[in-house]
Amino acid sequence: MLFASHQQKEFIPLDFVQITLYTIPMIRAVKLSTKFLTAAKSQAVEAVLQRQRGTIQKYIDKFWDVGARLDKATLDSVPKGRLSARYRGIALNQAIGVMGSTRKAARALGKVPGKPDFRKSLLLPDHVAHVELDRQKSGSAFDVWVKLSVIRKGYPVWLPFKATKPLRKWLSKPGAVLKPGCCLSERFMILWIEIPELPAKADGFDLGMDVGLNKLVAFSDGTSLGREIKVLCRKVARRKPGSTGKRQAMKERADYINRTLNQIPWASIKMLAVEKLRNLKRGKKPTRNKSFRKAIAPWTYAYVLERAQMKAAENRVLVVEVSPSYTSQTCPECGHRARQSRNNERFSCVRCGHADDADIVGARNILAKALGEHMVPRLF
Repeated sequence: MLFASHQQKEFIPLDFVQITLYTIPMIRAVKLSTKFLTAAKSQAVEAVLQRQRGTIQKYIDKFWDVGARLDKATLDSVPKGRLSARYRGIALNQAIGVMGSTRKAARALGKVPGKPDFRKSLLLPDHVAHVELDRQKSGSAFDVWVKLSVIRKGYPVWLPFKATKPLRKWLSKPGAVLKPGCCLSERFMILWIEIPELPAKADGFDLGMDVGLNKLVAFSDGTSLGREIKVLCRKVARRKPGSTGKRQAMKERADYINRTLNQIPWASIKMLAVEKLRNLKRGKKPTRNKSFRKAIAPWTYAYVLERAQMKAAENRVLVVEVSPSYTSQTCPECGHRARQSRNNERFSCVRCGHADDADIVGARNILAKALGEHMVPRLF
């Protein structure tokens, strides 16, 4: 039987075990299509987007090397043109955010940041793009309306949208609230729904999960899911960067990850233990040779953990992050730790002879850490 329940025991966490307990804020994004806009409304949206993008780029060009502050002097440093102070303030705020995120991403990758060329969607606050879900218009087939303040004061444009299944799903949750503002582009609009955090479940079983390259996830009960992930990662790696084929392959990989994680019986789990994986694609350790870096490049372990944490939050499952140290080198039966016990996908303890799939062993040790069991060599 898949995901058999574990016997529950009481353990006291040990000081040497690094454990992080947390919950994910329940904020969910939904995308609505702009395909129902008339030609006139589409032109109004394009006009706002083009002018805002141009202004954002001007702020980036001017302050990329010196940095910018959100004040009147900075705001007035770029010609006003036909934009109001309100729209220029939005542009300056987003320009500062884009510059900051670009530098942060470059630091994380150990690269020199390059000045961004802004062509993205716009983040618009409520006083510029006011969203209404219950606006009644006789004979209308639309569920969502956005009052978009355009360049001409006093002449707003009402943009119609049809509600999607995800939007209805999240709004149906107890206490769900639509957050003000939206993200707008020529092809779509994104809304955000905030859902109150719920207490973790008291009933269910505990499960350890190991994220891998050859199979997406392995579990402490001896099961695993996602054996096609390696093929999809290779497909992503073969595609030319920036090409349509690359984007399609990445979407196929993301869809596969989501379908696989949906197979986990979240309703029966009380606690999910995972490794606290950080910066696996960086550094020059002896084990991280060229072949390793090539294999790991298309691996999206961070995305897998992020999606798993989101599913856990939706199902009131407590997520426990533990240190990954020695989880793949320790025998879950006798507690002996040795690098020689791990041989690619197989684990065979050099002391007691216990043999199993290496990822399953890792998942068992991850759960043991989360429960506070010993994860150090034992003396006999």
